Amino acid sequence: MGKIILALSIMASCAFAELNWAPSYDAALAKAKKEKKNVMVMLSKEDCPACEYMTDVVFEEKMIVSEVEKSFVPVHIDIHNDFIPDGLGYIGTPTFHFLNASGKKIGRYDGAANIPTFMGVLGKNKK
Repeated sequence: MGKIILALSIMASCAFAELNWAPSYDAALAKAKKEKKNVMVMLSKEDCPACEYMTDVVFEEKMIVSEVEKSFVPVHIDIHNDFIPDGLGYIGTPTFHFLNASGKKIGRYDGAANIPTFMGVLGKNKK
């Protein structure tokens, strides 16, 4: 019985993927340098349906989470409540900026995307 419960809990944990967002922009850059990864910055705001779609659908997909965790340090910045570093502009939300570990911008994507499209965005902006 214990083995069955263990197997079910392992399967359940695999079914729900979750990104490990860095607590701040500076922390993301420091972690990216240490781990030799790029940074993915998500600029969003509260009550943004497209932002919620990215968070609730796209960033729950195991394939997306795996690719982000492998190649990027993700950081979320709320445009109304958090400091926005110089050079990380936006027209609307969400806006994604891709940076190298030194903070140099290497790419940008404006808006929400479905899972296959966002996989392509990640592929274009990884090392």
